[in-house]
Formats: sequence, C-alpha cells, structure tokens
Amino acid sequence: MLSALMSLWPIALHGCGMQSLPPAPLKPGDYSRTIEHDGLTREYLLHVPPQYDGSQPLPLVLMFHGGFGTADDAGRRYGWREKADAEGFFAVFPQGIGLAPTWNAVHCCGAALRSNVDDVGFVMALLDSLSAELRIDATRIYAAGMSNGAMFCHRLAAERGDRIAAIAPVAGTIGGQADVTSPVEKPVTPKQPVAVIIFHGVDDQHVLFLGGPSIKGAVPGRVDISAEESAQFWAQANGTATQPTRVDLANDMVHRSTWADPTGVADVILYAVEGQGHAWPGGVPRIGGDPPSRAIDATAVAWDFFMAHPKR
Repeated sequence: MLSALMSLWPIALHGCGMQSLPPAPLKPGDYSRTIEHDGLTREYLLHVPPQYDGSQPLPLVLMFHGGFGTADDAGRRYGWREKADAEGFFAVFPQGIGLAPTWNAVHCCGAALRSNVDDVGFVMALLDSLSAELRIDATRIYAAGMSNGAMFCHRLAAERGDRIAAIAPVAGTIGGQADVTSPVEKPVTPKQPVAVIIFHGVDDQHVLFLGGPSIKGAVPGRVDISAEESAQFWAQANGTATQPTRVDLANDMVHRSTWADPTGVADVILYAVEGQGHAWPGGVPRIGGDPPSRAIDATAVAWDFFMAHPKR
C-alpha cells in the first residue's frame, strides 16, 4: 500500500501545480563566465542591458579584443557596453587563448595560431549556450573586433555567415603571411553574404593600410593584406558593385568607399581614417598606444550599419 502511494507521489505533485517553472530572465548587469570547448576552458564576459526582461528577443554583438589584449580591455575601451545600454542589445566579450591572448585568424596570431585553436567552434558553442539562456534575435547577431580580433572577425564571418549577419573589423585585415616564407592565407570563400563595415587608420604601422610587413607589430615578420583588398574580398563574395563609390567626410579626415549591394543585404564599406594609427576611432586611448581619431566614432557608425543589415 505504501509503495503504491509513493508511486503516485510525483503525479500528485504535478497535479497540485508544483511542476518546474522556466528560469527567470537573467538580470541586467555584467557576468564573468566560462564554457568548455574542444578540451579547453574558454572565458567570456556578458553584458545584459537594462531593457532586457525576457519578453522580447534582443540583438547580440560579439566584440573580439586585439592580440595580447583581454575581454575586459575590450569591454572598457570601445564603448560597446554603453551602446548596449542605450540601444538595447547583448554585448559579449570573448577571451582569446594564451598568457598573451590571441585569436586564430588564418595568418595571425600567437598561441592561437600556433596551436590551431578552434576559435570558430568556440564562438558557435558560445552562441548556442547563450541562445539557450537568453532571448536572442537570431537575425541580428553581429561581430566586431580590433586588430587580431578584427582579423578573426573576417574568418568567423567567412566560415559562419549562416549565423553572423554583419561584421565591423577595425585595424585588422583579412589575411596575409605569418612570415615572409609562408604562403598567403585567407579565409575560405564565404557560402553566404555578410555585410561588412571596415575601419582602418591610414597611418597604422602595426597592420598597414596598404598592406605589407608590419613595422611596429608585436609579431615580427608578419605580412598583411591591404585594407582595400580585404573590402574587395567581401565585395566579390557578396556580389556587390565591382567599383566603389567614394565620399570624403569630416573635413577630408575620413574617406568612405562603398561597394553597394543592389539588394541592400550585404553592403561593404571601408572607412579610411587620416592621421589614425593602430587604434579604435572614437575609443579610449591605451597607455603607450596610438591615439584614437575623433573624426569618427567607429562604435556608433558600426551599430547603425548593423541595424540596417539583419540576416535575411
């Protein structure tokens, strides 16, 4: 008799309305987290904006730090937390691999490249994990990056354009040579169009605007493809106009080249910033680093571009 009553206990609980409830929405704020992927513990920071209450899906922006930088550094220097709070989107700051953290961006850099780390797989696993917990607008997942992080943005979008709607690489080109004896490496040919907005300082001596061997780079001997060739890679892949339209802005301090997509889905834009070295335009200066230009705010312009280019 007792065993019979005990067998009914789960049913009785269910009948009394005590079934498990869905978890409450994650509260706005900042979270430091880890996720396991490919035998490695990967770190990331998550910023949830004050608008989030779980009732509506929000866009998400991935921001990849530069080589030898950190997720925390990316969260503090480029204005994405502040923009997330103003506009209402999730900002995610993944951390690269190694004591001097880097990303595996085909031809650069550091421990991530040497060990052929699966950074693309890490990002996909991260998006899967976040999508199971947060209400994310799957048509509005974007990526931005600085330097080595920008190089990785190109690779991520080329390999996983099914999930990334648009990217904003800053001061990082699409490929090159790990050293002068190595072959030229570029990402795979994209299978899907991805909208791209690029910002690059004309005076950058770490990743040269015109391409070539890095002059001041922390990775000696690396050779980078030019900023315009990077834009042309995407213009060809996306099937945009073959020749860009050019406009001078901010008293000729900024030059915008646009390879327009007739459908409006996958435009490609390159901002060449005069007087700008290896820095994020409009960002917070780094001690000992090149000063950011004030002629353009890369974060604000990138966000407007993102909103105009959801995945379709």
